[in-house]
Amino acid sequence: MGNTAYLVLTLLWSAPLIALQWLIGLDVLISHWRVWLPAVIVPTLYLIGVDAVGLGAGIWIVDIRALSGILLPIVNVPLEHALHFGALCTLAAQTVIFWHERARISARLRRFWRLLRGGWSALRAERQRDAHE
Repeated sequence: MGNTAYLVLTLLWSAPLIALQWLIGLDVLISHWRVWLPAVIVPTLYLIGVDAVGLGAGIWIVDIRALSGILLPIVNVPLEHALHFGALCTLAAQTVIFWHERARISARLRRFWRLLRGGWSALRAERQRDAHE
């Protein structure tokens, strides 16, 4: 993988999880954007700042062979670190919002599971049953 290893691996573990959460409840996240956005941005910026201090002071070092070489301006933090922090904060914030909205999300997951098990026809039949009740 060379100098893109960290970037590729970060995207491989985080992108599918974030995409799954968006698939399940993007409308819920959008309806809570005033909570979601600061809950992602503030801790991400904090972690980038702490990383900048740690790297700058030599408290920790990174193996540049696994990095793309792209540094964030001013703070000189590798892009991969920023993406990693952003992905963690995104997943944490979205999970908390989903927990808060667990009744809506649970109902949606049950419908999704039924769709996976029985296909569109099973979901359609279930909706027709619900409409007649």
